[in-house]
Amino acid sequence: MTYELDAATNSVPTGPGTRSVELTSDWNTPAGTANGGYLLAILLRAALEESDKPDPLSVAVTYLKPTKPGPADLTVSPVRLGRRVSTYTVTLSQAGSLITHAVVSLHDAELAGDQQHDGDVAPSIPLPADGIDPMAEWPPGTIPIADRYTARHAAVPPWMTGTPSGDPEAAFWIRPADQRPIDAFAAGAIVDAYPPVTTEVGEIGSATIQLTVHFWRRFTSEWVLMEVVTRRIVDGFHDEDVRLWDTEGRLVATSRQLALLS
Repeated sequence: MTYELDAATNSVPTGPGTRSVELTSDWNTPAGTANGGYLLAILLRAALEESDKPDPLSVAVTYLKPTKPGPADLTVSPVRLGRRVSTYTVTLSQAGSLITHAVVSLHDAELAGDQQHDGDVAPSIPLPADGIDPMAEWPPGTIPIADRYTARHAAVPPWMTGTPSGDPEAAFWIRPADQRPIDAFAAGAIVDAYPPVTTEVGEIGSATIQLTVHFWRRFTSEWVLMEVVTRRIVDGFHDEDVRLWDTEGRLVATSRQLALLS
């Protein structure tokens, strides 16, 4: 079976360090532009395809302008090929215009150290089987990115009922709608899958400027527990922090983004 995320991020080599990819509107946001997590996954996968390191460690993407559905070009350039960590720059362009720029670090999780200290504690919410789907009443196709994922909440988020809580945070279970197993690669897309929690203070429109993801372990999970928090809204910009836990309660990825309210 070919899962949606794998099909939508597949790129074809066109030369040394260059690849082509067909961008789809299936991952568009309500603004009609490609979701930032989808674009991050394209960049991350291109680096993985060009490297001998199998595991993501970090990716930092700067979004320069919106994409359009259709062909795009990728360039993967090594910055340093190390024994434990290899780092690349990856760019995405359309019609000769630079769209995104990323710095991607990869490693081999099998060769990582075994030191452990984790002070993060997952939120306590009902398991997916006991949660509710707040998007169940939304007609398919209304928001393309929303059709790519399935979420389970303890209760309907207040902003969806027209009564924003004033508290810009959320915690819920999420997985790809086609039930693709979640690994570190899929986690890179998922961290940007949820509507901005600025909706809880009445701010719905948001466009990502910069997104950084850290991947903490190699894993596979049916669902991930996602916590999203915005702590600052200043002069039209806001931050957003995300933490992901697998079904075993292990922290698997964290991210931070800077975004522009629109």
